Amino acid sequence: MKKEVNTVIIGAGICGLSVAHFLSKKRSDFLILEASNLPGGIIQTKIENDFICENGPNTVLLNNDAIEEIIKDYNLWEELQFPKDTSNKNRFVLHKNKLTKIPLNPISFIFSPLFSFMSKIRILREPFIKSHQKNTSVFEFVKKRFGKEFHDQLIEPFITGIYAGNTRKMSAEHTLKLLWKLEQSHGSIIRGVLKSKKDKKSKINSFNFPKGLSQLTSKIAESMGDKLILNNKVQQIIKSDNGYEIISESGKILCKEIICSVPAYSLRNFIDNRSLIAELDKIIYSPVDVFHFGFEKKNIQNKKQGFGVLTKPSDDKSYLGILFNSRIFDYVSPEGKELFTVLVGGERQKHLCEMNPIKLKELILEELEDLLGHKGETIIDNHYRWSKGIPQFNLNHSDLLKAIENFKNSNSNFHLIGNYFNGVSVSDCIQKSRELVKIIN
Repeated sequence: MKKEVNTVIIGAGICGLSVAHFLSKKRSDFLILEASNLPGGIIQTKIENDFICENGPNTVLLNNDAIEEIIKDYNLWEELQFPKDTSNKNRFVLHKNKLTKIPLNPISFIFSPLFSFMSKIRILREPFIKSHQKNTSVFEFVKKRFGKEFHDQLIEPFITGIYAGNTRKMSAEHTLKLLWKLEQSHGSIIRGVLKSKKDKKSKINSFNFPKGLSQLTSKIAESMGDKLILNNKVQQIIKSDNGYEIISESGKILCKEIICSVPAYSLRNFIDNRSLIAELDKIIYSPVDVFHFGFEKKNIQNKKQGFGVLTKPSDDKSYLGILFNSRIFDYVSPEGKELFTVLVGGERQKHLCEMNPIKLKELILEELEDLLGHKGETIIDNHYRWSKGIPQFNLNHSDLLKAIENFKNSNSNFHLIGNYFNGVSVSDCIQKSRELVKIIN
């Protein structure tokens, strides 16, 4: 195959597909190349015995105009499914081996058993602590503003639930972007939160779809028709006077513009830029194992309603967190049954992601059943291993951003996008995609 086209989008994950969608509103002269046999990237929904399981993200935040636009463009707005109120209100951490609610308001914070009296007093001092003059780790940032206990009991499990990373290595400026901005602009996170609440117009919610998040990526992929070419791995990119020559498994493609949405560890294999490659190689992708377990509801003693539970290192558990899927959304499991997702690994438990999956499943199932008080048949027990899971925004992240900017300046019409910089979430990726398409010709 030898083709000429104006634009080539490399990668058909959520970034690549979103770019393709927004670009299709401006012009049609583009192709999407995907190395695997399925589009969607980290969004992978699996339906088994009427259980709807997500191997990747389980919910997405409805927090920007771009994600609203793309949902409406594919007539999925009326399909949106929102978590039950009980799951939004009840989010747990383990405390003394019991499910303990995360305090979501001042009153519940005062009476929360998660923090000592002195720690609660310490937190009230936050408005009087000086702002950071330079970036620091998430651990140091939170410890300075709220104290170590607040970090250990709440922030560490919360951040682990999103990034599966090490808070002592993660960049506060880039990982806790909102909190960092509040501190920098208001001199205090508490003052900033109180001010932003006054200005807040509406509640931000998370969502899914009746058949899982793959409903969106599948719709986008289907709309692309023959513009999407699967099983076509890019091997080399050569810069030419008129643009770029892409050498892939199925032949050569000549193009004027490239939009590359592949992970950092793939991008480094077909660019010729030592500075950027050096920074890409520093990016840590934390491994994550995902387990889905389906049980009969009648066999579960622990009926607490909520979103799920997160753990901290001192809990000495083999899992990072558990999502109570069927207590968030009724439809993800058949009537009379329950679905749970267990997340394992991350920077804290890398060794577990190297275990034999069968042995690891037995270990995880035993701990899950102990927490839930479950005795009886396991209806489904799916497993998916992300050996390179979630990219970490560590303390060298600013160096990566500079290297990306330098690369763009020296390679016109070669655009980079992905979850390894400037936002890791699905909604971040969709927003970045629309912003990128707005600035290209």
